[in-house]
Amino acid sequence: MQFMIAKKIELLKTQLLKLENNMGFDLDGWKGATIVILERIFGENYTGIKLINKIQNKVTDLRALNGYYSNNIENCKQQGKEIIEASITELETLGLPEKKDIDSDGINISLTQNQTVNVNFILSVLEDELTKNQLEEVKKLVEIDEPKSAKRKKIIEKIGGFGKDVASNILANILLNPSMWG
Repeated sequence: MQFMIAKKIELLKTQLLKLENNMGFDLDGWKGATIVILERIFGENYTGIKLINKIQNKVTDLRALNGYYSNNIENCKQQGKEIIEASITELETLGLPEKKDIDSDGINISLTQNQTVNVNFILSVLEDELTKNQLEEVKKLVEIDEPKSAKRKKIIEKIGGFGKDVASNILANILLNPSMWG
């Protein structure tokens, strides 16, 4: 997971370096590339994307009146820099965001590696391998209000108590399902 975060931070730092380019800097090109990267990392509703979209280079050309010409490209670059730096800080501090999708065929959980596991499929495997009472015991452990690590330990102990082959059978049935491999 840390490797994935480091790669995403590396992409964002590349965008920061592009802001330092004074010759031929293309604000619209930079914005487009940055939005693609931010969408990939944080999702399309990320606030940073909206802020990038608001960055505009305003050119004032009054040379005919008083010889004055200006643009705010440096302000645009500064705004972009601050948004990217905030995004990097967010990744370093909070890690990758969890992505969740809901599908009409059941609940889907999208993992940060962009893999989707259909919860109904997992439940059907559990129903095939466990008795109703065993399944209810596992469901109760999943629903208790405890830290994930404590729940995990209890679930492992509970499934292990059902018999030495139960956990292996559950895992084998999950891995043998063709939908798990694309």
